[in-house]
Amino acid sequence: MQLRTHVVFSIGLTTLIESTLGISNIILILGSSLVLSYLINFLIDALGHEEKNGFIRRSPRTHTMGRSFTLGLIISLLVALFLYYMTPIGSYKALIIVLMGPVIGWSHMLLDALTENGIYVKRRGRWVRFALAHFKYNNIALNWLFIIIGIIMLIRSLIIY
Repeated sequence: MQLRTHVVFSIGLTTLIESTLGISNIILILGSSLVLSYLINFLIDALGHEEKNGFIRRSPRTHTMGRSFTLGLIISLLVALFLYYMTPIGSYKALIIVLMGPVIGWSHMLLDALTENGIYVKRRGRWVRFALAHFKYNNIALNWLFIIIGIIMLIRSLIIY
């Protein structure tokens, strides 16, 4: 999937989860979701794509369930600590923000697993590709479908608020 699709989808997903779990500050919900979604999705792609024989391809550096979880957790922990010490958000809201990082990492893997190049899983000690479907990463209909789903989740989260 394209970066914008990952970002919009994970903004919608995290705002929906945060509002459902009781964060009632709309600025905190939107701000944390936007920052985390962009940073984590950007870093997963920036650190996890490599050039080989003139082609850019995914690598197991970040495109695994465990490594995307870890990267998301580290980034969200840093953002939550910053917010906790710089604003009066409290430990419960900070914990929810920390938990959104792994959610974003895994949502990135879900969307990439729908593409032809998939994600990496370990089988018999080696990294192999795994794909749920084999759509092209830039499939217009699929990218727009997940952008629309992200927007619907965002709107739904604002209604809960």
